[in-house]
Amino acid sequence: MGKKYYFLSGFPRSGNTLLSTILNQNPTIATTGHSFIPDIFLQLETIKNYNVTYKNFKTTDNLNEIQKNIFKNFFNNWKQKNIIIRSEWSTPFNYSMLEKYCPNEIKIIFLMRDPIEVIKSFLNLCNKYPDFYINKTYNSIDPTTIYKSEIEEKIEIITKKNEYFDIACMSYKFIKNKKNVLVIDYNNLVKKPNDTIKKIYNFLKIPKFTHDYKIKNQFSINNISYDDSFIKAPLHIIRKGNINKINYNIKIPNYIVNKYKNLI
Repeated sequence: MGKKYYFLSGFPRSGNTLLSTILNQNPTIATTGHSFIPDIFLQLETIKNYNVTYKNFKTTDNLNEIQKNIFKNFFNNWKQKNIIIRSEWSTPFNYSMLEKYCPNEIKIIFLMRDPIEVIKSFLNLCNKYPDFYINKTYNSIDPTTIYKSEIEEKIEIITKKNEYFDIACMSYKFIKNKKNVLVIDYNNLVKKPNDTIKKIYNFLKIPKFTHDYKIKNQFSINNISYDDSFIKAPLHIIRKGNINKINYNIKIPNYIVNKYKNLI
């Protein structure tokens, strides 16, 4: 029996790395880091739509054959039979690529977290790591153009249109009512990890496995780990030991809270 391909999507700072680390304890599961596979599909679709050489000599079937085999070829050397690929699969475009080219039934795990908590998590990284990319972006703004507070400006950077946070908000609206999507709330993941994992196994129809919810290792799969050095903050470091939630004592302007309060 060949490999099965499943998908992990959702909000940043919502337990993606934690969940992946737990699932990867199962030797039959390989949950990836943040994958660029959607970018491969995008580049190939861009060739079809805009490449002059292609338009001059349309080898459409050949390109389609490449796309049909992307998952199989990409993970050919991975021994695990259940591959869970993390990326922004819940956008309309990426979902349409799954509809065309996923070799098995589409099943997406979507991690949801209160958007204000997500923003606070990013701001906490800003406070701890001066060279974090959000701080660098803020510091590059012409000071004569700034009329909002520093925290407001940084929130604008975090929530900028078509960036990760904004894409997650759009994706949630698009995906939340689909029957082949399992929405996992971050609070349930950290407070009731065993119940959450059981839901995932039932959803994917994968045989159960006994997991250890006391974290001992950082995320790694098939000897591949995250390198956050260029981001200048440990975005993918998880706390070892018992799983718990940290509440950040950061005041967010009310108009920001009101903007996102009805999203979930």
